[in-house]
Amino acid sequence: MDRPRSALILFVLLFLFLSPAGQPPTINQRQGLSDLIARERQNLAILSNSSYEQFDIVKGKRLNLTGLREEDGYAWELLPKIKDRVREQLGILLGHHGVDQRSDDSTNESAVIQYDNSKEKGEDRFQYTEEDVILPGRDSIPVYQNVTGILRGEWVRSKVAEGHQAPYNNVTSFGPNGAFSAHEYDRNVTGSEGKVQLRLKEKSGNDKGTAGGLVREVKAQMTIKDDTSNGDGWEMTLHGVHYPNTGEVLLTTTSEKFAGVFALPHFTISQRTYSLAQQLLNYTLTQVLTEQQMTSYTSPSNPWSSSPNTASDTLFPVPHCEYVMYLQQHPIGLKPTKAANPIDIQKLLNDVENELRFPNGAPVPNAPGLRMSMLIFSPDCGFVLESKGPPDYALQYGNHLYGPKLESYLSSAQRCILLFAALLVGQVVLLMRQMKVASTPPTRSRISFYTIAMMSMGDGFAFIGFLMAAIFVDAAFLTLITTAFFAFFAVCFFGMKFLLDIWLVQAPERRERERRNAAANPPAASVAASSTTPLPGVVITPAGADTLPLPATARRHNDSGATPVILPPDQDLDATEIPTNTPTTTNSTRRELSALYTRFYFLLLTIIFLSFHATTWPTTLRSIYTNILLFTYLSFWTPQIYRNILRNCRKALNHEFVLGQSILRLAPIIYIYTISENILFTEPDRTAALVLIAWVWIQILALISQEILGPRFAIPDGWAPPAYDYHPVLREDDLETGVSMPIGITQRRASDSIPTSPTTPNTTSRDKVNWTVDCAICMQTLDVPVVFKGGGIETSSATTGIGIGNGILGRRSYMVTPCRHIFHTVCLEGWMRFRLVCPVCREDLPAF
Repeated sequence: MDRPRSALILFVLLFLFLSPAGQPPTINQRQGLSDLIARERQNLAILSNSSYEQFDIVKGKRLNLTGLREEDGYAWELLPKIKDRVREQLGILLGHHGVDQRSDDSTNESAVIQYDNSKEKGEDRFQYTEEDVILPGRDSIPVYQNVTGILRGEWVRSKVAEGHQAPYNNVTSFGPNGAFSAHEYDRNVTGSEGKVQLRLKEKSGNDKGTAGGLVREVKAQMTIKDDTSNGDGWEMTLHGVHYPNTGEVLLTTTSEKFAGVFALPHFTISQRTYSLAQQLLNYTLTQVLTEQQMTSYTSPSNPWSSSPNTASDTLFPVPHCEYVMYLQQHPIGLKPTKAANPIDIQKLLNDVENELRFPNGAPVPNAPGLRMSMLIFSPDCGFVLESKGPPDYALQYGNHLYGPKLESYLSSAQRCILLFAALLVGQVVLLMRQMKVASTPPTRSRISFYTIAMMSMGDGFAFIGFLMAAIFVDAAFLTLITTAFFAFFAVCFFGMKFLLDIWLVQAPERRERERRNAAANPPAASVAASSTTPLPGVVITPAGADTLPLPATARRHNDSGATPVILPPDQDLDATEIPTNTPTTTNSTRRELSALYTRFYFLLLTIIFLSFHATTWPTTLRSIYTNILLFTYLSFWTPQIYRNILRNCRKALNHEFVLGQSILRLAPIIYIYTISENILFTEPDRTAALVLIAWVWIQILALISQEILGPRFAIPDGWAPPAYDYHPVLREDDLETGVSMPIGITQRRASDSIPTSPTTPNTTSRDKVNWTVDCAICMQTLDVPVVFKGGGIETSSATTGIGIGNGILGRRSYMVTPCRHIFHTVCLEGWMRFRLVCPVCREDLPAF
């Protein structure tokens, strides 16, 4: 098809309009949904009629819930030890040896835990990282009432399960219709240590069923990994309860083989917490079951599924390890006024939390982060994990789980996103200035197309990334979509426009290179003919290529070996006399631009899809891919260095553009690689950051050295194609033959003596003279360093600084054209920005 873009749009429209709509559930699906709701109501009835001591493995008491029955084979014999371990950790944390488990219905929450401010052995072993931490007193525990936040930390295997054999489960008796699609357990942690991340979200607002706010519903997205896990590890969703006054959190998974949420109150560590959890779940589970029965589902589903992406476990059911998680919030460290009691501390903390959730500018301290102890028990896989931290481990090895409150994280993330948007604006401003400077064909021909393309590729990647984040993160949608717009603006309106300008200016150069390659490798049929018939000369003009031989009286072009320069029509006086083939040229340009767009966006989408797929790779492989991708992206000055060598060009880009783009594009990468508490929650890699910084500055130093010492400094002869040198070494020996000395250069006898060259004997008695020439552009005298017969360098003044060392820096003060006219470097470079012809004789000049 002639127009592939139209075909693509047509395909998208057909896909949208012909996609089948959602079908109502079939009879079998409705029957499966009814069976599921019936089982859930039966489980809810068992929960409502059970008591705290009714599930006791030591006494042989069981419940008729999936996963709690004796024939299920779960390792519930570890539960008493786990509860004792949770009580021990709670006692150490709060300065007390145990928890008072009372079975009465007292509503005084402070009676649940007895606090003692006396020095205890366990208390002495516990340390805090915050300064001036205030431990809880007898009347209050300074903890957040809402635990919505993001926590990270390290875990280790607990000693509770040492020597315990993993239980054997018959997975065929649990799955839907009696079987799972696989027999190997997923989420089975086999390593000795690893990392974990929690995203806690607490449901608040309605206190119905919460016993006056003493217990609340909470949900967690957990990611846990060890050395054997792929990508970020295993992800799962847990549901549970939170006790705001004591900071305790209890969570569990739920699936076809484990009725976790219905058995959750039986995992609590006291009669009081059991009663509160049972009261809350009776209310919330009844509501969910009623909504589930009233809503039409396309397939039977589990509202409490542990799958993070979908609520259905029935499409391809896979057995996985179940989790029961205990969390305990650490007391918050604040700096209140002097002589403040614990009640004042808790009030101050409540004010901080209210300011976070409902900001109104209240003068409160900065919100401290959340810190929690963790214990994970898998009843079917038989392992127990604990968070790594005091008192079992020193602070330098870990300090349990820590992270910001969600409101603090969103505020910090928005600031970082806005800062990135400011960096994008800075990049656009620098690009606009560079486009203004490189507004003529000669200046655009110096710039490497691939340098600007790599920068635009990075902006396009940022646009897609922020756009995807805006779709999934509702809280920061406006900030993300604004930054995505700036990235889109940078890549589509400025980056692509500059790329097109460079591509069009350099198009004749590419065609000439193709002709040269074709002439160097002619077809076999034309080799015999070319051996007897010489090829005619080729004249390149903006109007096209004329393959007729040059007239006999025409001036022969002195081939300098430089890349031919194609002058635009307004600079070629003879362009109007040559007939043009406008339709052919226009069609060719359109095809090239279409191919340019297609290649650019295809490569961009390929990198994006590959990067998304890399999130599922093992950590080491993903780190290698990320480092290689960033190293390649930050190599954007390398193509410019290569083009400077190829064209023998000293400077193509402004200093502010080079330095500014380097700093602005490095800043976000250095932030991610060096700051441990970054918004992406990635592990810092300061060694890789130093390598990337060094690599960028090596490229910058290479560009600076090309400007000062020459683009081919330290490049061996023969490694680069021939190119004209505008800064040749002028020798006095050539004056006698008139071979290469500039036209108009003269000798002027000095008024005083000039030191002789070190290579010339001191007994030489010849007079010293100065070499000067009048610059035809600025009409000022130009002093020229000349190497005379003795090999030294002769200058107009010893104080000019020209001819220092080997004369490399001195030769940068002048430029000599192929027609042997000499000018100030600054003057001729300014002239050649607009016209590539000699200011004196109008001879064509090679690009520089």
